[in-house]
Amino acid sequence: MVAAFVLIGAALIATVWSTRSSISDASVAVRRGQALAIEQAVRADLADLDAVPSPADLQSILAAHFAEGLRYIAMIETRGEIAAAAGTPVSTSVEELPSSARRLREVDGRVRLTLRAFRRMKAGGRTPRYLLEIEPIQANELRSASLRTLGIGVVAALSLLGVAIVLVRRESRRHADERARERERRLASLGEMSAVLAHEIKNPLASLKGNAQLLSQMLAKALPEGDKPRAKAERVVDEAVRLEQLTNDLLHFVRTGAIQRTPVDPGAIVREAATSIPGDVTVDTAAAPAEWSLDAGRIREVIINLVDNAVAAGPPVTVSVAREGKRLVIEVVDHGTGVPEPERDKIFEPFFTGKTQGTGLGLAVARRVVELHGGTLAVLSSPRGGAVFRAEIPES
Repeated sequence: MVAAFVLIGAALIATVWSTRSSISDASVAVRRGQALAIEQAVRADLADLDAVPSPADLQSILAAHFAEGLRYIAMIETRGEIAAAAGTPVSTSVEELPSSARRLREVDGRVRLTLRAFRRMKAGGRTPRYLLEIEPIQANELRSASLRTLGIGVVAALSLLGVAIVLVRRESRRHADERARERERRLASLGEMSAVLAHEIKNPLASLKGNAQLLSQMLAKALPEGDKPRAKAERVVDEAVRLEQLTNDLLHFVRTGAIQRTPVDPGAIVREAATSIPGDVTVDTAAAPAEWSLDAGRIREVIINLVDNAVAAGPPVTVSVAREGKRLVIEVVDHGTGVPEPERDKIFEPFFTGKTQGTGLGLAVARRVVELHGGTLAVLSSPRGGAVFRAEIPES
């Protein structure tokens, strides 16, 4: 539909432009025809005179043909001087008189032409020329009509283009809303499934972990370090701890449905969270506002998650917090390999991870927490290489 509107608008403009060009060509012919018709009429009037015309005669001829477009008539003597005239000229310059090679000339919207007197009009050995200035009324009306048509066509085409833009934006918003609703449905379904799995696994896992730890402690007392049975028991404990972390992450992902915003110092939260991660991390809070409405605990988890990922991707890591207009902006910049364009949305999906170890829930939880604050979390490319995770949180 949008493409059809655009094509119709383009075809309309092309048609109107072609029509205007044709009308412009026609107006040139009409202008020339009108000038020549008035020339013949004036010749006939001059031929009816018995002598060289007086100013009164020229005024009478002007009045007779004024409605047809005659605006000025002058008698020019041999030396180029104007002997008598009627009407108001656009110019009296002799240099602007039409030459014999070009009898018609347009000056300031009027057509100028000269005509020679008939032999029997000679008086006192003089053979005067006559200068006529004609306003091309019909041609001007055609030109005005073509401009109006072009204007109407442009307005119609712009209206169609506007409708197309509105439809595109509306369709884009509809698709975005559908994707958002689908994502919420998927997350809700995934949350319910995760909650069931976590609760079902948690109790047996606690028993398994406890017994594995007891067995590991017994073997540690009975066997020397490095013995295979002792190493296998320790391996069981490590895997039980990893499964326990997975269930905790699942339960935490399910519980990210509500926030409690209070006025806090965002610089202090970011600084405390970022410095809790070991590694080469620099924190810049110089441009941070003194106060912002946040759920401090949830935002602290977001910062820890982002900084931990950035340190794993490639140090040094820079964390900054600043106010930009009515939004709080938190950026975490690393010097790793960056995030490929096709994966920039996928990395925020649950269980998507590029690490050899990890649940793939950290960034999903981080984005959801930021969105619960009414903000956005996105990953961009850093000019210095690496990735930039940018969170924007509006005022509450």
